Amino acid sequence: MNVSSDVKIMAEEVFVRFGNVVALDHFSAKVPQGVVGLLGPNGAGKSTFIKVALGLLEAQEGKITIDGLNPQLEPVLLRDKIGYMPEDECLIQNQNAFELLSYMAQLSGLLPEEATKRSHAVLDFIGFGEERYREISTYSTGMKQQIKLAQSIVHDPPILLFDEPTSGMDPVAKEEMLSLIGDLGKSKKTILICSHLLHEVERVSDHVLIINQGRLIRAGALDQVLKHGENRYKLEIRGASDSNKAFVDDLDQFCEVLDVKYIGRKLTVVVKGVAETKEYFGLAKQHDVQIRSYVPDRLSLEDFFIQAFEEEERNVG
Repeated sequence: MNVSSDVKIMAEEVFVRFGNVVALDHFSAKVPQGVVGLLGPNGAGKSTFIKVALGLLEAQEGKITIDGLNPQLEPVLLRDKIGYMPEDECLIQNQNAFELLSYMAQLSGLLPEEATKRSHAVLDFIGFGEERYREISTYSTGMKQQIKLAQSIVHDPPILLFDEPTSGMDPVAKEEMLSLIGDLGKSKKTILICSHLLHEVERVSDHVLIINQGRLIRAGALDQVLKHGENRYKLEIRGASDSNKAFVDDLDQFCEVLDVKYIGRKLTVVVKGVAETKEYFGLAKQHDVQIRSYVPDRLSLEDFFIQAFEEEERNVG
């Protein structure tokens, strides 16, 4: 993976096994500065990677370094550099948000007066007003997720690890969370987001890592990744079903057919390749169908994700 900025997290041939299950299979990756999406299906090894990076798990082989520090050998030095937002419940329910953040700030080495200032500043950042003095047990899921984010940044670490940060949140709360992550991403921090929600990661990330069965299968800057979608076009066709099918069957003489969807007499086709418009319309006339729309089509992160998995399966097969 070619990156222009400094590598902040590096994994080298990391191997982790739980009994007969291999969670990380000689996993190697470089995480640069910026917002980085760590993507993969459930059970792919994303959370295991984060736990090894935090020093909560020890790899049987290989190593991970964070800003040059080994989490197994230098945990105290590393603690000041990392903020962690876990997926699982981790909040002290009978404390209020201010008490929890102040406590977490002091655990991270801040003096009480500074911890108080930082806690209020972070609570202002996430949009908490008087509710900061309510018990956490009374909070909604979205509010609890925001407090989990707040405790990870209260000591202002340069590296943040977020595990499924929008888990369990309603659409409005998700928007607020993504906005907060986007604001954090404008600073010179390294933010690794572990998620399976591709459209959310696409909104806030600068880079992506795709992991499957404990192995890195794709990595790169997001804008470069999505360039794989250049020369894609979407055609909307209307005609008899037999005519539509014949039209699609003959399209490959001009271009690569990427996706086909039939809905009654309507047909949507996504193609890749440069072709003269007259060729498409000539073929449509030949098969007695109408081209209702012919527009550029942008590759999404979900499209790239699916392509990566399909190619991986072909290579393994």
